[in-house]
Amino acid sequence: MSHSKKFHYRAFSLNIASEIPVTGFEAAAAAAAAVDVNIRSGEVPESLPNAINKGVLYQSTDKEFLLRVEGVAAYYVRNGNEIIVRRLGNATEGEVSAFISGTSFGALLHQRRMLPLHACTVLFNDKCLVFAGISGAGKSTLAAALIGQGGTLIADDISVIDFTGTKPAVCPAFPYIKIWEDSLVHLGLSAAGLEPVRGELKKYYLPVEQFSRDYTAIDQVFILASHNKPEIEIKPLQGVDKFRALKKHTYLFRGIPKTGLEQNHFLLANQLAGQVPMSTIIRPNGEFNTDKLIREISQYPGKK
Repeated sequence: MSHSKKFHYRAFSLNIASEIPVTGFEAAAAAAAAVDVNIRSGEVPESLPNAINKGVLYQSTDKEFLLRVEGVAAYYVRNGNEIIVRRLGNATEGEVSAFISGTSFGALLHQRRMLPLHACTVLFNDKCLVFAGISGAGKSTLAAALIGQGGTLIADDISVIDFTGTKPAVCPAFPYIKIWEDSLVHLGLSAAGLEPVRGELKKYYLPVEQFSRDYTAIDQVFILASHNKPEIEIKPLQGVDKFRALKKHTYLFRGIPKTGLEQNHFLLANQLAGQVPMSTIIRPNGEFNTDKLIREISQYPGKK
């Protein structure tokens, strides 16, 4: 059965053909290049008989990833080049899309033997800065603030590391930041007219004009954290602590243990740790002062 691919996108340096609209991904010419990833509607298996990793919502092997979000959709990602989606219930296109550009693509990037970090990347003062952290650490808020002060977005939420050049670089993702309403308020921005990421969440797609479509060599990786002290501290990471931080902040790492994908991750994360300076930037609990953070980051020398 042939499927018409109504949408063509470019994201994470991949050419994507899709039957389903994906919010945030940048539209591309239909015949620009060979298709790397196909996204279509179809039947999705109930389970993976040979699943190596299992969670409440997902199952995975080296080449397959199954995600089921009740009331939204089931997603079947395989061979690093295909995502099959079956909508569940009355989910909106936007709700279905959120788990394509996020979790499903995270699994697909692992299957393609790439290194996706749970991080935002911004070019600021001619330096490519990667900000990794757990959900809620303030990655997207800081990225939006840096862009407001003249920075250029390279990736939001998932930063894919490329190793084909002389230095590790970040692949351009897409020209949107997914940002919470309270962060918009903090930055003096309005949610009016912005598309919500999911209906019930106060999280929105913020379009970004200053977006780089080039691979950009990394100057510094910052791990965002907080503590109960009154001051911001920046501490350089060394040796095995760099690898541990990268492992902790790898996007969807829980889907790859005990597989060849984990071995690949080990090699790539070690390569990145060996070539790029990394530091933890720790802010006071309960305070997210973007101006102070940006000042500290701008003055930081970024030594290995």
